[in-house]
Amino acid sequence: MMTVERVSPALGAEVTGLRLVDADDDAVEALYAALIAHQVLFLPDQHLAPIEHAAFARRCGELGARHHSYVTHPDSDDVVVLDWQPGQRPDASEWHSDMSFTAEPPFASILQAVQVPPVGGDTLWASMYAVHDCLDPGFRRDLEALSATHDPGAFRNGPYVSGGTGAMNEMLSTVGSAVWPVISHHPVSGRPYVNVSESNTRWIIGLGAAESARILTMLFDIVNRPDHQVRLRWRPGMIAIWDNRATQHYAVSDYPNDRRIMHRVVVARDTRSAV
Repeated sequence: MMTVERVSPALGAEVTGLRLVDADDDAVEALYAALIAHQVLFLPDQHLAPIEHAAFARRCGELGARHHSYVTHPDSDDVVVLDWQPGQRPDASEWHSDMSFTAEPPFASILQAVQVPPVGGDTLWASMYAVHDCLDPGFRRDLEALSATHDPGAFRNGPYVSGGTGAMNEMLSTVGSAVWPVISHHPVSGRPYVNVSESNTRWIIGLGAAESARILTMLFDIVNRPDHQVRLRWRPGMIAIWDNRATQHYAVSDYPNDRRIMHRVVVARDTRSAV
């Protein structure tokens, strides 16, 4: 029997008693409901093969095109392989929601640990609902009138190293940028959340540089408070599923002498939602 146990006040729940490869339609619907309620779910001891991983993801929604910067698994183009060798710094070691610089950011991600360091390499998630709810009501009202630009951030690094300014500008023009309300609303729950990240948010529209920077820095500092977070210590075969729309995540880069391999499938569209 599937059980869902909350693991922190802000967000996160552990799901046990369910093998994803054996999940029937009722179990998948129950997982979806738990995801909307808890924002991120942790499922130990899954050990999905890439084909199984992608097949389960399709039951959660519509998959999208592969990410512009990552390699995929030879058994499935839908499975991104995140293989960080000793000495490499993961590009996700800063707070972000996936692809917020695109016109249609993905609904969810399904990440499985394949090889993890003996210690370290944790991932943290932050509830942007919780960040919103802790703000002074007057400040929230001010933020509701503002929008901010999101761009690819650190994804500049690879093109610049390989091809200089021209390659970087080509990537930026191809990938593009997006503008989102600083206070956005979840399409299913309807709840308001803060939609800025230190990784990808560059500017608050209509403000000068100093004022924009002060407001964004204040919000980034609030995201960093442990009160709004949950932390996962990975084990091989463990899966995390998160709703990308009102969460951010941070992959801790504290394993310089070890290798870390993760498999990820991104669910581009929530087919259960009209939005």
